[in-house]
Amino acid sequence: MVNRVVFEEASTLKAIVDAVESLVGEASVKLDPDEGLGLQALDPSKTAMIQLILPRTYFIDFEVEQSGFYGINFTDLSKILKRVKAKERVELAFTESIMKVTAMDGYRKIFELPLLAGTPFEYKTIKVDYKAKARLDSDVIPNAVKDLKIVGSDVEIYIDSEKVEFRTSSDKGKAVISISKEDRALIDVWAEEPSQSVYNMAYLEKMTKPAKISEETDLELKTQAPLKLTYPLGGIEGAGITYYLAHLQV
Repeated sequence: MVNRVVFEEASTLKAIVDAVESLVGEASVKLDPDEGLGLQALDPSKTAMIQLILPRTYFIDFEVEQSGFYGINFTDLSKILKRVKAKERVELAFTESIMKVTAMDGYRKIFELPLLAGTPFEYKTIKVDYKAKARLDSDVIPNAVKDLKIVGSDVEIYIDSEKVEFRTSSDKGKAVISISKEDRALIDVWAEEPSQSVYNMAYLEKMTKPAKISEETDLELKTQAPLKLTYPLGGIEGAGITYYLAHLQV
């Protein structure tokens, strides 16, 4: 039995693989006839978690007869996808032991990767009563990180009902990126109470990979609590990449 899914453009798959591979080299994906494709993985230091949900309607072709878990070496898959053009159509076909990657654009390129033992998982929701949320243009956080890391290695994120701020300081100085309701980059903001926490800048930078394929980013915050970062994908309900990042004790 072969289960197969087809991405309309390789650029989407490339960004998804990069998003996973930035945190973990290997992870299991779940294929389900009703639910689509999903993944949940915790980085080795247990500082960050990634969840991926792609409903079957996200794909241009989706043929899955029964639910199963497949272990993938995302580092090797990322290397393969570097040889695939952004606009090429890509098919992933799964047997019990092999994942076949087929790129199609005038001719076919076929790669086979051995599958790892799939580890079953259930989606976990971090139990945090978030007190503030902002929806931002997807390029805000990647650019903020590029600016702030010139000065510091940690970032304090602050949200109230009027604005979102990213702050850092070190012996090199201070830097603040402030986005208010009047700024076009802040699509929406809500706060039951002002909230702020400090996070590792390097980890946050890893979590900016999906910005390439998502127009918006949802940022959820509570003081002294993990950060929740969500990238909706493809305009498909339920499709997206969600990260959780542990806060730093300060």
